Order: sequence, then C-alpha cells, then structure tokens
Amino acid sequence: MTDAVETVRKGPVLAIAWQAGRILDFVLSVLTVAMTVLMALLVVVAVVMRYVFGAPLTYSYDLSTLIFAWMVFLGLGLAEFDRAHLAVDVVDEMIPARLYPVLIVVRQIALAMLTLAMASIGWQLFQRAGMIMPSLRISIGWLYASMPIGFLLLSLAQILVIPKVLADRNARNG
Repeated sequence: MTDAVETVRKGPVLAIAWQAGRILDFVLSVLTVAMTVLMALLVVVAVVMRYVFGAPLTYSYDLSTLIFAWMVFLGLGLAEFDRAHLAVDVVDEMIPARLYPVLIVVRQIALAMLTLAMASIGWQLFQRAGMIMPSLRISIGWLYASMPIGFLLLSLAQILVIPKVLADRNARNG
C-alpha cells in the first residue's frame, strides 16, 4: 500500500469509511454477479423451453425484468466504488492540491443529497405499488423497491468512497 493511501486511512473516521466501503463494494459485487449469472441462465432456459420443448416458461419475462431492475440499481453503488460513472474531471485537475479534499467532500455530499432525493421519489413509487405480477403472483412492489434501495446504497457509496478518491489523487500526485 502506498504512503498516500496510508495517510488518508490514518484518521479513525476515514479508516472506518474505508473498511465499510470495501465491505459494501464486495457485497454489491457478489450480488450483481450472482444476478447476472441467474438472469443469463434464466434467459437460456426460457429460450430452450420455448423453442426446443415447445413449453414456454410463463414467468421468465417477469422474473428477468425483476432481476434486471435489481441488478441495475444495485450496480449504481458498485459503479460508484469503481469510479465508473461518467464524470468531467477537468475541474479536478485545475483545483490546487490543498483545496482538492474540500472539493471532493462537497461534491460527494451534494451527490449523496441528490441520490437521497431520488430514493425518496422511489419510495413514493414503491408505496403506490398495488398491482400483482401475474406470472409470479407477487407484488410489483418487489420491482419498485429496487429504486429506493439502489439509490440509498448509492448515497452511502458516495460518502464511503471519499477516502478512496482522496487516496487515488494523493497517489497520483505523490
């Protein structure tokens, strides 16, 4: 581990955020990989059942939609940990080194607030979900719940990624 990474991790709050971020990143990675494999298997089985055996799976469309929604919204937090979201970093490069930590903290908190607002909108949508998915015989709320939970996890990721972003910048400049 580089000295820059160690410097960022020395504070107790940053060290806890660093560890919590690594744990959440791992959990989200496992979940999204499992859902990707499950969805791929489901689609293959559905195609084989329909075209080879002539017996389509009635639930495959609804289940793959459900899995896809959860995969997308859980993937938001995972992409944040990997810094894979689109970003314009030209401003980052122009900021003096001593102001960079302030910019990062302010930016990440602003993004977390925005995604909390999105989670709130998702929660309102979830509360209105009264329909039943016919083929699965479960509430469509299971589908709509992916939005508020995904955005809550993204908000958490946006805060927990701060030590990593600072360490990456220090490592690049150090």
